[in-house]
Amino acid sequence: MTDHELLEYAIDIGTRCEVSSWMDLKKILLVSLPSFESSRFSTRDPVTKCQVLNQLEAKITKGFQEKTGIKLELPR
Repeated sequence: MTDHELLEYAIDIGTRCEVSSWMDLKKILLVSLPSFESSRFSTRDPVTKCQVLNQLEAKITKGFQEKTGIKLELPR
């Protein structure tokens, strides 16, 4: 799945599920995508347990906002 296809899928599923935060959308994507696609997403830092967006995730959140007008709440 290309980045563009993944973005379109995220927009489709995110709007149908009425998500408002990146973590909610990410959880849905992780359980609905095949494991080889899920490996493209970031994991928590093992020490701090903080979430840090990778390039793909930043692209998805930005594209989601541009296409839907909904700014997803990001982890701190």
